[in-house]
Amino acid sequence: MMKLLFAAGLTLALQGAPLLAQDRVGAEYMVMEHSGDEAASEHFLRGLALLHNFEYGRAAEAFEQARLADPDFVMAYWGGAMTYNHPLWESQDREGALKVLADLGATPAERRAKAANEREAMWLDAIEALYGEGTKEERDHKYLARMRLLHEADPSDIDARAFTGLAILGTSHGGRQVPIYMQAAAVLEPGFMTHERHPGILHYLIHSYDDPVHAPLGERAAERYALVAPDAGHAQHMVSHIFHALGDWEASEAANINADAVVDRQRIAMGREPTFCGHYNEWLAYALLQQGKDASEIVDGCRAQAQAAIARGSDKRLGFGETSSYSSIALWNGAATGDWPAPLEVEGDGFLLARFEFATARLLAGIGDEAPIRDALGEMRQLAAEIESVLAVEDPLNTYAVPWMTRQIAQGEALLEIAAGRRDDGLAMLEQAAEAEVALPEVFGPPPMAMPSYELLGSALMALGRTDEAADAFRKSLAFAPGRKISLEGLAKAQAASR
Repeated sequence: MMKLLFAAGLTLALQGAPLLAQDRVGAEYMVMEHSGDEAASEHFLRGLALLHNFEYGRAAEAFEQARLADPDFVMAYWGGAMTYNHPLWESQDREGALKVLADLGATPAERRAKAANEREAMWLDAIEALYGEGTKEERDHKYLARMRLLHEADPSDIDARAFTGLAILGTSHGGRQVPIYMQAAAVLEPGFMTHERHPGILHYLIHSYDDPVHAPLGERAAERYALVAPDAGHAQHMVSHIFHALGDWEASEAANINADAVVDRQRIAMGREPTFCGHYNEWLAYALLQQGKDASEIVDGCRAQAQAAIARGSDKRLGFGETSSYSSIALWNGAATGDWPAPLEVEGDGFLLARFEFATARLLAGIGDEAPIRDALGEMRQLAAEIESVLAVEDPLNTYAVPWMTRQIAQGEALLEIAAGRRDDGLAMLEQAAEAEVALPEVFGPPPMAMPSYELLGSALMALGRTDEAADAFRKSLAFAPGRKISLEGLAKAQAASR
């Protein structure tokens, strides 16, 4: 669960990736008019493509090269500052962005005075709003207002259109709000008609549509995006957002194999070993498990890398990185196979995220047995309180973790009631837990719960011979997590038993 909730996990395998001139990242589809000289232009357009691909570290390097080639090139500073804003991950490094802008000028007025034309000045106005005064939520809305002005001043500017669509998505604070996502799609769709291979248009359309209801609308973008940026790992992965929402596990598997291969090539170029952890391996493992395939190579490989990270003492307070990645993979594998993971060897009070996950694994492995559930639930409550306290200081923008930890604990409380013999109360609590899960903003990708509560409810009802009710619970589980193997098999058994 936790890996899906923390933006740090999304870039785990990409940090420090080399920028290679021959990489195909969609730069040939960049048509932004700019005032940079010839030496800076190639770097800038590559940076722009990488920015659209959310390859933020590599984009920052390209924009820096553009600034070195042409120190007066205003848009190179704009691009560098943009790499510090990750709107769909609700993550932003405002201070890092302001340092880049300070290299252009000490004040917004001084920076604007250096713009080569009014169009560049409007791009600067937008980014000054993004990193100006106010809360992040307030600044997101101010930035969107500026981007709308930029887009309306020249609707033919495809990058202004793309970034306006992304800015709309970035105002959906606290998770997916479907009306906001459809507003973004309405801005982006005309751009697809004129620039059907623009990586930003394709990328942001996929994000607009990557839920089970709208995913068919995203298939056109998914078909093109992987071809546009074959050397951008995030682009290769992004198409699986649509396949995942459609329950097309074979296609999702292939997409994440490609994404992981890109990352591994970059790691090898830096003298590092390939990785079994990280966002793309997580989705790959999940897709394999939904097909009944063996994911043990990823599980075992990521465990070894997680244990090595613990030995290094990296990211040890919350445990972003390999440890949280492994815990998510191991939990999904446990749910699918019954092979629940042994805890990682952690000394002291660090690596909170992974420890919460392993407590969850003990709870789910102990279903039906009161003592282990009670013990695991107590640890989960303690760890959740610690995580919430740390997040308040270290990641105050995070809006996902606490609600989903709360839901996991509520699920455990229901399972405890059932195990303690208070079956009717437990079933009612489990249904309430399930209703609360689906009421939260919809997330893309594997379900935040290792086992959705409707799935557990269906299994519990099947054990009691209440097959019609079980079938209904499994149907609701599949609406929450489409194509999920356990729920599909449970539904089939319930329907067969009801005949």
